[in-house]
Amino acid sequence: MTILEKRKFPRLPLTVKVKYEVLKVSPLREEENQSKNVSAGGICLVLREKINIGALLRLKLSLQGEANFIIVKGKVVWAEEFSVNDYKAYDCGIEFIDVDPQDKKTLATT
Repeated sequence: MTILEKRKFPRLPLTVKVKYEVLKVSPLREEENQSKNVSAGGICLVLREKINIGALLRLKLSLQGEANFIIVKGKVVWAEEFSVNDYKAYDCGIEFIDVDPQDKKTLATT
C-alpha cells in the first residue's frame, strides 16, 4: 500500500541556509537556520524558537552559496517541538505566500 502525496509540490530533502525575520514583531531580528526540505510551495525549518502558527515571515534562502539567494514571504502552518539531550527545538512548516514566478521555478528545479 502506498501513501498518497497530498502536497501540490514535491518536497526535496535539501539543506538550505535560511535567514528569517518574523514580521510584525518589534524589534525585527534576523535568525539563521537550516532547512530539512524545500519545495516550490514551502519549506520545513529547524528552529531554536517557537513561532506561532499563522505568523508571517520574510525568508532569505541561500540556494548555492551566499551570492545566489531568493527572498520570499511565508506563513507558519504547523510547528512541532522536539528535544535532544534537554535541548528544545522546533520543526516548522512554512507555506510560501509571496514568491516571484521565476523564483518558484528555480525552487521547483533545484
